[in-house]
Amino acid sequence: MTKADTGKPETIGKTFTPAGRDPARERRRMAHLDRLGVLDTPPEPGFDRIVDIVSDLCRAPIALVSLIDTDRQWFKARHGLDATETPRDWAFCDHALAAPTVLEVPDAAQDPRFAGNPLVVGPPFIRFYAGAPIRLGDGIALGTLCVIDPEPRPDGLDDRQTRMLEAHAALVAERLQLLAANDHLREQMDLAVRVQTRLVDMAATPGQAVQELAHELRTPLCSTMGYAALIAADQRLPQEPRAWAGSIEEAGRWMLGLVNRLLARPRGAEGPRPQVIDLRQPLAAALRLVHGLSLEAGIRLEDGLTAEPVTAEADAATVQQVAVNLLANAIKYTPAGGTVRLDIARGPDRPGFAVLDTGPGVAPDRLGDGGDAILGRGAAPAVGGGSSGMGLDITRRLVEGQGGRIEIGNRKGSQGGLNVSVWLHSANC
Repeated sequence: MTKADTGKPETIGKTFTPAGRDPARERRRMAHLDRLGVLDTPPEPGFDRIVDIVSDLCRAPIALVSLIDTDRQWFKARHGLDATETPRDWAFCDHALAAPTVLEVPDAAQDPRFAGNPLVVGPPFIRFYAGAPIRLGDGIALGTLCVIDPEPRPDGLDDRQTRMLEAHAALVAERLQLLAANDHLREQMDLAVRVQTRLVDMAATPGQAVQELAHELRTPLCSTMGYAALIAADQRLPQEPRAWAGSIEEAGRWMLGLVNRLLARPRGAEGPRPQVIDLRQPLAAALRLVHGLSLEAGIRLEDGLTAEPVTAEADAATVQQVAVNLLANAIKYTPAGGTVRLDIARGPDRPGFAVLDTGPGVAPDRLGDGGDAILGRGAAPAVGGGSSGMGLDITRRLVEGQGGRIEIGNRKGSQGGLNVSVWLHSANC
């Protein structure tokens, strides 16, 4: 590239040329932006740090993460500039979308494309510009990571600065995809939780309506699993969202198993027959399924499983269902910053497990003489913080269907909270 004169010529009366636009690429580019859902979102520290670093590396007073919308350029992050957007026709970054590498403009006042640009003849009085395209996996550029200087730079960026600008533009692209994947995963997690709650209720309610509803739940479950599988297999994404997607797919397969069990169970038939199982396996699976809920709620989830097997006579899927219901209920009603713990135990005559939290516990008027919550059939404890206790009552019915028993009471000590213990049949082995 020929370096322009470094002087400041008269720019009054000069024109500028908006960038050309390929309709097919525009459709694909806007589809990507719509999918990412990033336009007009609040500032985020990760992007702010990138423009701060790039400004320092390139010794430029202005650095921007610029995304090109239909008729504007919008800044997701900015260093040294107050404006949040400008018209697209004025955008240097629009020209950079089709550039194979970093687009450099040593002196905008000497470049016929930009000499009369309002951003050159007026604030911020751009003279030097360098922009690295922000590309997704298919090569479509959504915008640029750019640096701007009100002084011309005949020599432009050096090799190291150019490499660093390109590398950080790739980091911006990766972060945009990570945010979009996380948003989509949260949507799928919300759907999974709603389906799971409904399945737990349905599993304890016999009748033809249950089978009809279970059949209808197959579609959203398969959708959840399909999206999760696609994200988990996308090697362009960082490891963290792919791992989350794997967890969602696991949750979907478990819930689909519940649906299939409901559909396969004849009307009025008894539940699954107990078998000898190691309690650690369904309980570990339950912890994985609610891990995302605990992170969203700001709850510390503690694993109290033992190193040695603890056997019981029970149905593994039902034990997992009970544990998920109890853990989800504890997470829901424990304030942010609290703790939910799953302990496994071998009692004097029965094996079992307990879910302990640091939430409000059971209201005093629902405690019996022994300190246990009063749970009559069809009734539920009044739990502090607004819980109806429905999940605990459903869980009691599931546990009793396995020949076990459930004990619910307030924890003792300064932390307080609820203690729900589930005792099952010994495997006698």
